[in-house]
Amino acid sequence: MAKLVVQPFLHIWDCGGQPVFLEILPAFLTPRTMFLLLFDASKDIKERWQSRQNTPDGEMLFDEVVNESTSDLMAKWMSTIHSHLVKHNKDDTSPSLYCIGTRGDKLKAKWKRNQVKKQIQFLFEKKEFSDLIKDVLIIDNTTSGRGEKEDPSIKKLRKAIGDFIEKLVVPTPVNWVLFRKAFQELKQNVISVSDAIAIGVACHIPATDVPEVLKFYHELGAVLYYPQIECLKNKVILNPKWFVDTIGKVFTLEGCEEGWSGTRRWYVLRNNGVLVQPLYQEVWQSSGIDPEEIIELLVHFRLAAQVQTELYDSRFKQYFLPAVLPGYTGDPNEVRPGFKLRASPVHITFSTGYVPPGFFTRLATAVATNANVELNFESDYTYAVPASGFFNQLLNRTSKVEIRSIYRNRVCFSYGHPSDDFVLTDVNKAIQIDVLRYAPESSHPVSLKLVCQKILKLLDECCQKVEKTLHHGHNPHQSSRRIQYVCQCSPSSDIHYIQDIGAEKTSSDPVYCKMERIPRSLTIKESLWFKEERKNLEKETPPALKDANNDDTIPKTKSANEASHSSITQISKSKDDQQKVLLSIRNLAEILEVLKDGHFQTTKWIDLGLHLGLFYDDLKTIETRYNRDPDQCLRECLASWLKGSFEATWDRLAIAVGKVGETTAATYIRSRKELK
Repeated sequence: MAKLVVQPFLHIWDCGGQPVFLEILPAFLTPRTMFLLLFDASKDIKERWQSRQNTPDGEMLFDEVVNESTSDLMAKWMSTIHSHLVKHNKDDTSPSLYCIGTRGDKLKAKWKRNQVKKQIQFLFEKKEFSDLIKDVLIIDNTTSGRGEKEDPSIKKLRKAIGDFIEKLVVPTPVNWVLFRKAFQELKQNVISVSDAIAIGVACHIPATDVPEVLKFYHELGAVLYYPQIECLKNKVILNPKWFVDTIGKVFTLEGCEEGWSGTRRWYVLRNNGVLVQPLYQEVWQSSGIDPEEIIELLVHFRLAAQVQTELYDSRFKQYFLPAVLPGYTGDPNEVRPGFKLRASPVHITFSTGYVPPGFFTRLATAVATNANVELNFESDYTYAVPASGFFNQLLNRTSKVEIRSIYRNRVCFSYGHPSDDFVLTDVNKAIQIDVLRYAPESSHPVSLKLVCQKILKLLDECCQKVEKTLHHGHNPHQSSRRIQYVCQCSPSSDIHYIQDIGAEKTSSDPVYCKMERIPRSLTIKESLWFKEERKNLEKETPPALKDANNDDTIPKTKSANEASHSSITQISKSKDDQQKVLLSIRNLAEILEVLKDGHFQTTKWIDLGLHLGLFYDDLKTIETRYNRDPDQCLRECLASWLKGSFEATWDRLAIAVGKVGETTAATYIRSRKELK
C-alpha cells in the first residue's frame, strides 16, 4: 500500500512596513503562525525608521519618517505577538519568530554581522517574550537559489520553515479538506453561511458542525468568519487578502489623488482622520459587502469610532480613524499656548517597555466614544522658529511651524462643559497624558483636580476595552500597564517617576523619586492628580473621644502627615545636623568638587567604592568600561553609590575617604560641611 504523503497548505501574509499596517494587522493575528521579522541589516537600527516602496519602474519611493527607530518597532512587534498569541493560545502550538536581517552582502566582515546580531538579541534578552524568538539570521539575499553559493543562513531558514510546517500539520478529515477545496473552486470573495452549510452537507459534514469547521479555517487564515460581529455573522469571507485590501483603501488613502467626486470628503479623512458616510459608501460600493458591514467590523476592532463633528454635514455618519493620519514627531510637551493651569504629565507604561502596536489608536477611538469627550479640532496653532540658512539667521528671520491638534500618535480631546484640553501622546515607551485649562480656575464650576481624576478613571476603563479587543476577547491574566506620575522635582530632561504611589495617596502626602531621596511635598501641578488630604480625623471622632483628647493632661501627638512634613523640614534645612542629610544624584557635581578641593587621590576610587558598600564586580565593570581613567571611574563610582540603595550622607563619605588613607581629604569634608 502506498504511503500517504502529507500535503500541508499554508497562507503567506506579506505585511507592509508602513505605520498604518501596525494598526490593522493585530486584528488578523492567529497563533498557528511563523513570523519573519525583516529588517535592513546594512542600516543603523537606532536610526529613525522610514518606510520605502519599490515601484514597477525600479524607482524607490520613501514614505513618512516616524518618531521611532527600527529597533523600537522590532521590539514592539516581538512583545505584541507574544502578548496577543502566546499567553492565550489554547493548544500546545505556539507561534515562532525569526528576525531576518536582509542585505547581508553589504556586511563583508563577519564581525559586523555578529555585531548586528548582538544588537537584535539585546532587544529581547531577559524579556518576557524572549522564548518567542527562535533565532536572528543575517542573510545575503543575493545568493538565494544559487546552489552551493547560497548563504548558509538562507538554508537554515528554509529548514526552519519546513520543520515548523511539519510541526503544525493537523490531521484533517478528508471531508473538511474537500470543503476547503470547494471554496477555492467557487472563485468568489464572499458567500453566506447558509451557502457554506449547504457545501458542508454536500461534503458529508453535519450542518451543526460547519460553524466549527469555519472557525478552524479562520484560525489557519484560510477564511475569515466573524460570528461575534452582528452584521458579519452570516457571511464567510473566502479571500482574506481581498478583504484586507478592501479595508485598506481608506487607510492607505487609495484613490485620494485620482479625482474621486468627493474631494472634500478625502480632505476631511486625510487631514482630520474622519471618514464620512458618503465616502466609504463610494469606495466600498462595488466590494460585494455592504459598506455599513465593513464599518461595523472596523468599529468592532476599535479601528474606528462613530463621532459627530462640524467638519461635515451632520446628516451623514462620521467615523474617527486615527490610523490614517500622519505621525507627530515634535516635542510631546508642546501644547497650545495660553493655558491658565496645567497638570504635570502622567504616563501609561507597559511591562514590555513599549506601547504595543495598535494600542494607542484603539485607546483614542475608545476615548472618543465617551459622552463627556469630543475631538478637539480647534486647538491647531502655529509658532515661530528661527529660519535656517546663514543670511536668514543673520537677519533674525523666522518661519512658522503649524501644529495640528490630532495625529495618528497624538490626539487632543475636549473634556466636559465648559471644556478643558485633554491630550494623549504616544511617546514610544509610554502614553503621555496632559490636561490643560484655558479658563481661570475661579470661573470654572468644576476644579481641574476633579477633572484630572475623572480622566484617569476614564482612561483605565478605555484601556481595559482595548486590552480585551487586542487579546481577541480574552481578559489578560494580569494587567501589564501602570499609571506613572512624571516627577517635577527638577527641570532635568531625564524623565523619571514619583515612586511608591498607592491608591490612597493624597495631595498632602510626602513623595519620593529616584533623583531626590529626601521626601518632599507634591508640586501644585503634580497634586492635581490626587485627592485632597484625608478628612480631618476630629470630625469623625466620637464625642467621648473628643472630650478625652481635649484633656490638657494628655500629651498631644502630631498627625502622621504633620510629622512627615516636620521631618522633611528638619532634614532638608537643618545646617547643624549635616550628617543626616541624604544625598542624591543631583549632589554628584558638588561631591566631586569637594573631593577635588580636599586633594583626594582619584586613583583610590576602587577602595573608596568598596568602603561605600559597592560590589567589587561592579567596580571592575566601571574600570573596564572607562578604560581605567581614574577621573571618569570615580565619577561613575560615586554615581552608583548615590543612585543605589545606600544611606548616602556627607558623614559616610568622610568616613570612607578616611578609611582609604585620605585623612586630609576626610578632614576637609568634615570642616567644609560642618560635620561633628
